[in-house]
Amino acid sequence: MWLPDVAIAKFSTGFAAKVRYNKTMLFIKERLVNVPIMSLQTGAQIAQTGEFVLDPRQLKLVAFYCEGARLDINPAILNVSDIREIGNLGIIVDSADVLMSPEDLVRLKEVLDYHFSLDNKQVVTESGQKLGTVANFTLDSTTLYVVKLHVRPGMWHAWKTTELLIDRDQIVQVTDDEVVVKDAQIKATEKLKRTPQPVIENPFRHAPVEGATAHEK
Repeated sequence: MWLPDVAIAKFSTGFAAKVRYNKTMLFIKERLVNVPIMSLQTGAQIAQTGEFVLDPRQLKLVAFYCEGARLDINPAILNVSDIREIGNLGIIVDSADVLMSPEDLVRLKEVLDYHFSLDNKQVVTESGQKLGTVANFTLDSTTLYVVKLHVRPGMWHAWKTTELLIDRDQIVQVTDDEVVVKDAQIKATEKLKRTPQPVIENPFRHAPVEGATAHEK
């Protein structure tokens, strides 16, 4: 079982989640890596999740690259707006037809062209102190925002802690090379916000973004 029963979520247009017990679940990136993608039409697995597509303007998961021997197109992408359900069997979609080539996803083209990844990205404070590199991150199951960074400390900080946890509201800027965070002390025990809002200022953003916006094909 890759997700507990209480984490089963059904998604409608715009990825508005209705989670059992009305709870927003938080989960680390690995919970959605190599997850089976199941066809509601055939009941069979058609692919599995691969690389994440993150929108750096909002730090939000918007799509997956898909892998699998049954795929007719390569690369194949699953837009999160096409997900019907996430449960014990994996990610449920209507059919293999929702897996599309990048050329067919016009509204995602700009995000795909960023080739943005958080993995191993350098994390520094506003004053220039190097904290380490991004080793993992936590997602909100309802909005799919990145709500917390798991930072592997550099050599000079490794003796103090094995991991730093940085909340979304501590992030000041995201660039191609690094994530800049506030100089305030990072607290590993800080509570995650239930409904995080996009607060990132970065060169990818063309205009302020308010609230979660759905991506459509």
